[in-house]
Formats: sequence, structure tokens, C-alpha cells
Amino acid sequence: MARALVLRTNQVRLRSEMDKLAVEVSTGLVKDRAKHLGGDVTGLTAIDRTLSRLNAYRINTTEAALVTGTMQQSLGNIQDASTDLAQNILGAELTPSSGLLDTMSADAEATINTVLSSLNQTVAGRFVFSGTATDTPAVLDFEAMMTAVDAATTGLTTYADIATAMDGFFGPGGTFATAIYSGSDDPIAPFQIGEGETARVDIRATAQPLREVLKPIVMAAIARDTSLESDVRVDLLRHAGATIMAAQESFSTLRAGLGAAEARIEDGMAQNAAERTATSMAKLDLIEAEPYETAARYESVRAQLESIYAITARSQRLSLTEFIR
Repeated sequence: MARALVLRTNQVRLRSEMDKLAVEVSTGLVKDRAKHLGGDVTGLTAIDRTLSRLNAYRINTTEAALVTGTMQQSLGNIQDASTDLAQNILGAELTPSSGLLDTMSADAEATINTVLSSLNQTVAGRFVFSGTATDTPAVLDFEAMMTAVDAATTGLTTYADIATAMDGFFGPGGTFATAIYSGSDDPIAPFQIGEGETARVDIRATAQPLREVLKPIVMAAIARDTSLESDVRVDLLRHAGATIMAAQESFSTLRAGLGAAEARIEDGMAQNAAERTATSMAKLDLIEAEPYETAARYESVRAQLESIYAITARSQRLSLTEFIR
């Protein structure tokens, strides 16, 4: 009975040891890290904290890259669409037929749709041009925009009066900022992209370069009003084309600033990845199981376990024989 108990105890011990070694052989890592490190896990704990911090930076930089990339693409769409429109309407005075003026105004309306749609782009359900109100579209739709524009220009019949009204509409505290923009006046917090490194991305739909581009596009769309004199419609389109082109410099500056933030984020991603690789290798040095030694120990334990099984089986057969006698 005592012998059987000893055999059973050894079976359990060797089986546990073999399972542990099997894990170490398959993963290449020691299972009992504290024992492997002689009970001093301070260094390993510090490494794990560093990896946790770097993982947080990885998430932040990935999110920042998605946000800035979406912003850059949206701004590119706006710049391309506005430039194409400007080139189409600059020659309005050369052939000011009613049909051509209608077509140019319709192009301006389509461009407004493109601008508003671009300003309402999202990343993972978050509106990127809405400031901290990431759950709210940055701007209202085309119908709401043009309804407000019509209300601001009703009864105005000269280019100068319409231009003045639009200056107020798109100026600081104007209708665009207070009624069409539906985001927050507060910027999103800077992205933490590394130790002591942040990337600020504060571009809201009310940014001045955006308003400077959108205002002449809207003025070109106002030329759709056939109740206006033909020369007023031509002035609206001609001046709109020139103003759009003049606004491209500040718009390009806005995009360049965003591009600088993108570059910082990309650098942060590369630096964090390099540090994460180096730290992971340092951790591996601490907890790596020596493959040949571990495999040899595994085979030794397996052989011992097989011997115990054989002894147990033979012992049980002998006991049965004695009982029969």
C-alpha cells in the first residue's frame, strides 16, 4: 500500500513537471518566471510596465494617424473640388449666356455638397472636424446651408450687398459658425504619442482657411438665382473664382501644418516600435527557456514517468497473482 502511494505521488509530480516542460518547449519561455529569476522579478516588472506604456502609445499613434490621414484626405478633396470649380467659373464673363451661368451655379452647388460631406468625415464613428463633439456632425447638410444663405441674401440685388452679407455670414460669430457648424468650440486634446511627446490636431470646420474657401463657393451658388441681373450673376461667379484661387495659399498652409503633425506621428510610431522591439527582446532574455536543456529535461522526465507506469503495472499484476494464490 505504501509503495503504491509512493508510485502515485511520483506519477503526479513527474506528470506536472512534464506538462510544465512541454509548455516551455512549445513557447520557448519558462513557465515559473519567479523561480527562473531567483525570486527577483523587479526587472521583469519594470519591463512589463514599459511594454504596457508603449502599447498605449501604439494605440494613440494609430488613432492619431487615422484621424490626421482622414483629415488630410478630406482637405485634399475640398481643395481639388474648389480649384476645379474656380477654373470653370473664372471665364463666366466671356460667354455670359443664361444656360452657362446656370451650369456654373449648379457646379458650385455640387462643390458645396462635396465640401460639407468632406467636413463630416468620420474615423471609427467619430467626426474629425467637430472638435470635442466627436459624436456630432461638424456641419449641417446642403439644404440647411442654402436655406440660411437665402435668408441672409433675400432682397439683395447687387454684388456688393450680397458680398457684404456673405462676409458677415462666414465671419467670426456669423451664421455659419453659430448655426451651420454643429460641433464644439473646444479642440480635441493632443495625442500622447511618446514619452513627453504630443501631437496637436486642432482643425475644426470653422477654421478660417475653410471659411475662406467655402464663402466664394456659396457666392457662386447664389448666382443660380435667375431673378438677379445677368451682370450681377456674372460678377458673383467671376469674383468667386478669383477668391477661391486666392484662398488656396492659406488652405495649403493649413494642410502643410497638418502634414507636419502627420510626420511627427509617423516618427513617434517608428520610435515606439523600435523601443518596443528592444524591450521585448530584453524581456525574452530574462524569461527565455534554453531549448536544448529544456528538451533534454523533458525527455528525461518522460522516461522516468514511463518507468513508473511500467513498475506500477507490474506491481498490480503481482498483487493480483498473490491474491489468487
